[in-house]
Amino acid sequence: MLAAARVVADRLKLHSEGTRLRIRLPSRAMTTNTDGWSAVIGDLGKTRPRLEVWLDRFSGYPDRKLYAGFHSKARQQITTITKRVSRKLWPGRVVNYEDDTTEEKHLVLAKRLGRSEFNIPILERYSAGSTFYGIYDPTRESSKRVNPHFYSRAVAFFEDVARVLPHAAAEDERREVYPRHENRKRVGSHLQRERSRLLATERKIRDNYECQVCGLRFEDAYGKLGIEFAESHHRVPLSQLRERVRTSIEDLTTVCANCHRMLHRMAGKRDDIKKLKAIVRKNQQKRT
Repeated sequence: MLAAARVVADRLKLHSEGTRLRIRLPSRAMTTNTDGWSAVIGDLGKTRPRLEVWLDRFSGYPDRKLYAGFHSKARQQITTITKRVSRKLWPGRVVNYEDDTTEEKHLVLAKRLGRSEFNIPILERYSAGSTFYGIYDPTRESSKRVNPHFYSRAVAFFEDVARVLPHAAAEDERREVYPRHENRKRVGSHLQRERSRLLATERKIRDNYECQVCGLRFEDAYGKLGIEFAESHHRVPLSQLRERVRTSIEDLTTVCANCHRMLHRMAGKRDDIKKLKAIVRKNQQKRT
């Protein structure tokens, strides 16, 4: 667990610029009353919520599960965070200590997490104001190695939250990703409203980080350097987005950097992916 926490912290450092995230490599793990261990990997400032990684049996399964989330002894701090995040990060389940947990050998959910509730934010409220807000990963304790997708999901979750907090700098990808789009203001609004690293990461995992246009997997082409690298593309053109819209994982697709740029040079139609895929296949056939 401690090794996993260190990996998350190390990766998150690369994404913390312009946010309140203060990341540090944990030196030790602490035992918990949930039959597991936890480690602090940073915080949002002095006396502010901490970032923690856990491995325990709280979710209700025989195998311990990895968890990444925020923890504060002041409930209002976490409540404020959950009100600022986008709908995609709203808690999918709220756990109250008195009603939803039981304790025999260790503290555990009275009703274990459903399979659909993994990787979805959970809000836990305990006595004296202690509150948790984070995600569980379906990693099995019996696995020899931690599922690498846990690292990606944890980093995406922490950064998603950090980017919506006051004074956080938004990532400016408008010029790079949308070089020909004239309405910069609308694009910027789209990026802030729609960009969810957690949702995009889940899309890439489902697509096995393979470009859905040309089939490229960066890991196959570049070895270790390309592991877990890809980009996500919004299937719905910007021109068709309403002011209020909720993105689902089906609205995204995984693409390589080249195909992503080509898609944004096209007409902005719903069938652009299909058309670009046909262009790629046609030119591949010419070369063979």
